[in-house]
Order: sequence, then C-alpha cells, then structure tokens
Amino acid sequence: MEIIAERITTADRIGGYLARPRDQKSPAVLVHFEIFGVNSHIEDVCRRIAGAGYAALAPDYYWRLETKTAPYSDLNAGFQLASQLKDDQVVADAGSAIRYLRSQDFVEPDAIGSIGFCMGGRISILVAAGHPRFISAAVSFYGGGLTGENPRPGQTLNPMEESAKIQAPILLFYGEKDQFILPEHVEKFNGRLKQLGKNFQSNVYPGADHGFFCDERPSYNAEAAKDAWERTLDFLEANLKKAEVAGV
Repeated sequence: MEIIAERITTADRIGGYLARPRDQKSPAVLVHFEIFGVNSHIEDVCRRIAGAGYAALAPDYYWRLETKTAPYSDLNAGFQLASQLKDDQVVADAGSAIRYLRSQDFVEPDAIGSIGFCMGGRISILVAAGHPRFISAAVSFYGGGLTGENPRPGQTLNPMEESAKIQAPILLFYGEKDQFILPEHVEKFNGRLKQLGKNFQSNVYPGADHGFFCDERPSYNAEAAKDAWERTLDFLEANLKKAEVAGV
C-alpha cells in the first residue's frame, strides 16, 4: 500500500501532519500528541495507522506558539509547551480537524476515530466528549489527568465529568509502573465509566512504564507496545469499519 504523507492546514489555520493510503477512500483517525508536539514519533504513528488503511491526521495544537516541539530529553520544555494549552481551544481545534477530514474525498466522513498518547490520551477523551456525533472510537494511551488530578492552568475540563457525553466505545492503556498515573487513578476513571454505563476496555501492562509505546523513549516496552498496537487496530477495525458500512 502506497502512503501519502504531507503537512496540511485547516480552514482555521491549524496545521497538522496527514498520512493516508493513496487512491483509497478510508475511515479516518485523529492522532493527539504527547507534550512533546507533532514530532517524528507522532508522524510515524500516523504513517503506521495509514498503513493499516486509515487517513491519520495529527493536529498541531501548538500552532499558536513560536516553539512547537520539544525533545524527549527535555521534559521541562515539554511541560512548558503543554502549560500553554487551553482545553476549550484544543477541543475547538480538534473540531476544525474533524471538519477538514469530513470534507476530503478520501475520507469516509461518518467513520472517524480518536487516539492519543500521554497528554494526548486525555485529549482523546475530551475530543470524543466534545464531538460525540463524529467520533466513533476513542483510544487513550497512558492518558494523564483523566480523573482531574494536578490540572494545568488551561485544563478547565474534567474528563470524569466530560466522559458522560461520549457515545463511542473507549479503549484505555496503562503501564503498571507509571509514576504519573497511579492505580487509584485508573480505578477511579474505570469506576466512573462503569457508573455511566460506557462501553470501554481498560488494559494495564505489568512491568510497563509511562510512555511504553514510544520507541524513542527509554521507557519503551516492546512487548506491551506490540500487544497494545494489535488491540488498537482490532478496536479501530471493529468500530470504524462498522461505522463506515453502516453510514452512521
């Protein structure tokens, strides 16, 4: 399968990285970055998703900032970028990205998913809640702050409350050794989803740390990453291909 990869800009001037199969109309997936921005890892994730038969778009939520990426070696720089984001702007920017995808002739407009990593895992949940009509599947890899803990100044939305609006199935991944997301956070968010009667799956990988999916980070765990990727592709196929066929 030949993949086309390019930088795009939505009608609202929001940049992004798009990867998609050539000459194929496909379901689409929004890819939400870690605190480090749309870097080589996120671009690679988009290309991998495209290789599985989807149009994958990573919106650049840092488009308003002068600096748009930070290296994995500088965690403080990543946190500095993330501290400048505002939830309402991120959800609105995601809406612009959704409109862009739905307007493209290579996208099945009623089959769009959402996947995010780290901070992006939280964003994935908020986007599914903020745009429930258009998100047919939501995936969160080690999403921090899902229970509202340690909010940054711009984080005015609590996923615990916002998740009530989600209509899509949810897939969650965590690492057992994650020092940012504690077992009680996982249990609390799972409990909230159960209380709301949401369709969700939650997976905790023994021995895995925060960022276990990223092969550019020291915390990369090949076994956990492989299993999570396979589960993600199965989840996207079950929900986006179903939405594509049903036209819902």
